[in-house]
Amino acid sequence: MQVEPVIVFILLLISLISARTCEKHETCIEKEKCYDTNDSWSEKVDLRTLDKDSCGLGNVCCNKAPDIAKKDDEGYKSCGTQRECVPRHLCKSGSINADGRYIVTLRISKDSNSGCGVLEECCSLDDQTKEAQDSMQRDIDSFQFKGCGYSNPRGLYYQLDGYKDGESSFAEFPWMVALIDLEGKYICGGTLIHPQLVLTSAHSVANYSKDSLLVRAGDWDLSSKTERLPHQERKIREWFRHEDFDLAAVYNDIALVVLERPFELAPHIQPICLPPAETSKLQEQLQNAHCVATGWGLKTSTSLNPEHLLKRIELPVLDHEYCQSLLRRTILGLRFRLHASFLCAGGVEGKDTCRGDGGSPLFCTMPGERDRYQLVGIVSWGIDCAVKDVPAAYANVAYLRNWIDKQVLNISLIGTD
Repeated sequence: MQVEPVIVFILLLISLISARTCEKHETCIEKEKCYDTNDSWSEKVDLRTLDKDSCGLGNVCCNKAPDIAKKDDEGYKSCGTQRECVPRHLCKSGSINADGRYIVTLRISKDSNSGCGVLEECCSLDDQTKEAQDSMQRDIDSFQFKGCGYSNPRGLYYQLDGYKDGESSFAEFPWMVALIDLEGKYICGGTLIHPQLVLTSAHSVANYSKDSLLVRAGDWDLSSKTERLPHQERKIREWFRHEDFDLAAVYNDIALVVLERPFELAPHIQPICLPPAETSKLQEQLQNAHCVATGWGLKTSTSLNPEHLLKRIELPVLDHEYCQSLLRRTILGLRFRLHASFLCAGGVEGKDTCRGDGGSPLFCTMPGERDRYQLVGIVSWGIDCAVKDVPAAYANVAYLRNWIDKQVLNISLIGTD
């Protein structure tokens, strides 16, 4: 008997057996296609990206792309006899209260809806209406952009029954974007700072080429295409990672993404403001501001799936030295020094950004404003998720503001001088 064919057979058998270890929500693919990054901190620092254990030679268990709820050639999905899952605003029996120009309160129950999506109604065929006949149709051509950083405090159109801290409303934070691959799989978060410019974390895109990703704005439920206003997608023209980005220590964890063409601004797609360059006064303001982080990542380190509805977490910004002292109590050790390019937030039990949130924004209210925000951090890394007195680290946007300005000066943007 030849030895080599036997070895090959055994290795193939091991690989096949290992491939069955993935959960139902996962698929077994090459490590390079799933991992966002790999660096020397991997045993100590939890980068806010998604990864799984090995499931065969050179493979990993990787989260599947979310199923997209959409109407295909055969019509809407059936949810019973003479009933179909349709967008809620297209069902006459849906609970709708049209009480404002851009505020239509649609009470969405998170209970069972006969298998329909969160933005769908299990609707009788007799109660269905066409898009052109929809009484909620809005003419968004009349939308007037009033400046950067304005949130939609109550969201647009939809609210959730049984709302809990941790879930955003549709279009509540219109600067949130997702970077996705060409198959529509979510890769990381980002922030719109100009109709043609997005900021994200350098580590999240370290293993990708600009031609392999798209930027999506205006999305909320990654598992559905039934939001009241459609999302938009753009190709990437070029991107710039900080020249002093250190993949091992994750210093200067920032990347500026330039889109091939600008997003069309709308009620659910608007840029956020940037903070001024860092000063002690700004640091003090941020520690007294109302700050929020958003993303589609895991809720906790033990969660199996990323969130499909955009989550929101209210977090305090911490003093740099105080944060360093807290992190020295962790596995990082007593000699750990927190680099100036990092800003800390969190340390609150049960509230944190986590894996999958990499590149997503941390933003705080501007001085003297209530519902207007400035981008202060980009989700980077942490020791664990949602553990008391263990804050997470974010790329410090104010510290990196001069770098951002320098890159923008050398970029030719459509519609600008």
